[in-house]
Amino acid sequence: MRNNLLYGYISLLLIFLQVVLVVVSWLVSAAMPYLPVRSLLSSGGIRWFFGHFVDNLMTPFLVWGILLAIAYGSFVKGGLRDRLFYPERMYDRHHSSRSKTALYIVCAELFFFVMVILLLTVVPHAVLLSVTGSLFPSYFSDSLIPILAFIVTVCSITYGTVAGILRSLKDVYSVLTTGIHIFAPLFPIYVLVAQLYASFIYVF
Repeated sequence: MRNNLLYGYISLLLIFLQVVLVVVSWLVSAAMPYLPVRSLLSSGGIRWFFGHFVDNLMTPFLVWGILLAIAYGSFVKGGLRDRLFYPERMYDRHHSSRSKTALYIVCAELFFFVMVILLLTVVPHAVLLSVTGSLFPSYFSDSLIPILAFIVTVCSITYGTVAGILRSLKDVYSVLTTGIHIFAPLFPIYVLVAQLYASFIYVF
C-alpha cells in the first residue's frame, strides 16, 4: 500500500510536468515564434499528441519490462530463487533429492542454451552477428534481454515442475503472470514517462 501511494505521487508529478510542458510550449511558441519550438496546443500539436500516442509507447523498454517481469515471477515462484539463495527453505518444503535432480536438469538446460548462443555468435559468419561481424551492436545485442528473460523463464519453470512445486498447467501459467502482477504498478508510470519524453522531443 505504501508503494502504491508513492507511485501515485510520482504519477501526479509526471502529469503535472506534462501540463507544464503543454503550457510552456504554447507560451514560448506564441511569444517567440522565431524559436524552433512547437506548441502542443496548436492544431499540429494536438494531432501529433493523439495520432502518435500509441507509437510513443511502443519502445523496447515496454517489451523488456514485460519479459523481465515474466522471468522474475517465474524465478521467484518457481522456486529456483529459493534453491539458489535460500536452500534452507527448500529442504523444509520439498525432498532434497528431488530438488537436486531439478537443479541438475536446470544446469543441463543452461549449458545447452549457452552452447546454442555461442554457436550463433562466436563461430565465423554466425547468424546473430552484425553485417560487419561485430557482436555489439548486432542482432544478438538487440535481442540480449529477451534471450536472458527466456532462459530464466524456461529454467525456472523446469525447476519448479521437476521439483514438484508446479504441479499443473494452471500452476505454470500462474507463475508466468506473477511477475506482471508484481510490477503492474510501474506500467502506468511507464505510460506517463514515455509520453512526457516524446512530448519533450516533439516540442524542442
